[in-house]
Amino acid sequence: MKSIFYIICLFLIYGCVSQNTNVYEGYKVSGKLTNDQKNFVRQRHLDVMNALRVEKNLEKLKMSPKLNASADTHARDLFFQKRAWNFGSDLSSPYDRGKVVNFFGDVIGENVSETFEGEFEVLQVWLNNKISSDNIFNPFVTHIGLGIYQENNGKIWWVQDFGMINIKKD
Repeated sequence: MKSIFYIICLFLIYGCVSQNTNVYEGYKVSGKLTNDQKNFVRQRHLDVMNALRVEKNLEKLKMSPKLNASADTHARDLFFQKRAWNFGSDLSSPYDRGKVVNFFGDVIGENVSETFEGEFEVLQVWLNNKISSDNIFNPFVTHIGLGIYQENNGKIWWVQDFGMINIKKD
């Protein structure tokens, strides 16, 4: 009876996991990202982020299309600036960019990177950096956006935006 239960659980878990298993391993291995692949990368990223947060007894994050737009815009801007930092070419902050896209809360953290590496390697870099890791495991964060801009030579500019819903009391 226990083996039937485990088999049922295995099928349920399999059904909850993204069906796209083509992990992006960087330009040399996987080539240039398509828009569809970027969406799969975002979903896998959210799944991994939530698994890491659950391990630390933190709430799961929700993907925000508005934060994705803000992060995508900033990733493209970083390409034009040729440096990975948290300020836009207009000196906008992550908070400012969240307001521009009408995110319904506040952007309270941002991680940026430039690399030819794949999706899991950039996440590992962020996890190994105290400031970036603190953003990832911030207990007040409720939403995430992932920006991806890839140059023709394969270099990717990655941006993670972290948002918190504003709860206003009357």
